[in-house]
Amino acid sequence: MKRAALLAAGFAYMVLLIEALRAAVAWWHGELAQPGWSDIALIALLPALIWIWWRYLSPFGRDCQKCALPPDPGQTP
Repeated sequence: MKRAALLAAGFAYMVLLIEALRAAVAWWHGELAQPGWSDIALIALLPALIWIWWRYLSPFGRDCQKCALPPDPGQTP
């Protein structure tokens, strides 16, 4: 059950991120002459969504030195 909830939350997050990016690009190119409240909300949420992706999901935002440490030679596998 926990795995299904995590997958659903991840899917919802990615849909929000993609739709926010789509709305921001359309606004930037002038395709949204009169943006609706949902477009404005998505554009406003975009910095927070990008920060979450960069901090927690991106391999570039993590402390990769902890991830790349070689195994301890005295430790048996």
